[in-house]
Amino acid sequence: MSTIETPAPQKGSSNRITGIIDSDVHPNFQNGLQDLHSYMPASWQKRLGIGGGADWSSRFAASSYVLPLDYLYINSAGAYRDDAIHEGQAPATDAAFTAKQLFDGHGIAKGLLIAGHLFGIGAFPDPTVAATVASAYNEWMCERWLQVDSRYRGALVVAPQDPEAAVKEIERMQGRPGIMAIFLPLHDILHGEKSYYPIYEAAQKYSLPIVVHPSGTENVFARAPRMAGTPTYYIEWHTALSQIHQSNVLSLVCHGVFEKFPELKYVIAEGGFAWAAEIMWKLDRDRKGLGDEVPWLKLAPSEYIRRNIRFTTQPMIEPAKKEHLPVLLDMVCAEETLIFSSDYPHWDFDEPRRALAGVPKDLLQKICVDNPTKLYGDRL
Repeated sequence: MSTIETPAPQKGSSNRITGIIDSDVHPNFQNGLQDLHSYMPASWQKRLGIGGGADWSSRFAASSYVLPLDYLYINSAGAYRDDAIHEGQAPATDAAFTAKQLFDGHGIAKGLLIAGHLFGIGAFPDPTVAATVASAYNEWMCERWLQVDSRYRGALVVAPQDPEAAVKEIERMQGRPGIMAIFLPLHDILHGEKSYYPIYEAAQKYSLPIVVHPSGTENVFARAPRMAGTPTYYIEWHTALSQIHQSNVLSLVCHGVFEKFPELKYVIAEGGFAWAAEIMWKLDRDRKGLGDEVPWLKLAPSEYIRRNIRFTTQPMIEPAKKEHLPVLLDMVCAEETLIFSSDYPHWDFDEPRRALAGVPKDLLQKICVDNPTKLYGDRL
């Protein structure tokens, strides 16, 4: 089994962490939906305006990067780290270069691919379009990424708007080499609602964790996930993204999803985790007086969170007082609930040696290796 090595630091060097499993790596398209044209039937290529000759395809909006994105809250620094640009290509569009920079450069052993340009397809108003794009992406990921480097693992994408199609896609893809999880894009319906149950049933059946991630469309599109109020600035919007995940955790627990699907694992990537402590405390407290409303909960709410939900470390919390970090990690039961992620190639990428520098040594092995190994099982 992989181990994390933390040799005594030498002058001018920092502790080295190796054998890490990264649960949030984003492969990107070079030319938007055009990259998927060969993975779609001709009828869908025409409907979406992709493929064919440049003369006609360029007339359609979908000929390049027209996927649901955040067009309102603008990060002036851009979305990506500059050193991920390779030979003029956009970051994370070259699978071989990405593997070299991420895996070889940071001592990372395996990386879970979460569709970089499909975060927002839960905002598509047409479920069939979302399902078609998701299916084409899955084929593209398998061919263009999983076959390039054996250290990649994939999260197959499904359309949350169409649970029936999502289940069919899970059944179609779950046996492919390298598939390790299901990426469920966020939608405007909270995740405890029964419409998602067929997806959860299939995920549990095939031992595939559900992975969720900020969509980049929050409060921008009508069918996008909603946060409280309407932020003015990007810094407001970006900081408030964890609201969605808090609401989904409350929904999952209170609707009894983890009682109905006890083996289901739900991974919150890039959604923060410090807030989980307050939710666990409040739910446990309020159940004492309000438990008659949710009689199907056989365990304390915090036990479902500890058993069934995992949080990625990025964006890693950075308290002003270093001594607060171990306390916060203990509050969220990090020895069970946390798994490492880098968020490569985004601007707020977490370099593991720096991001985890304040984590107690006895937790490093669990967060970086043991917890994700247990989560993903043999598929890792």
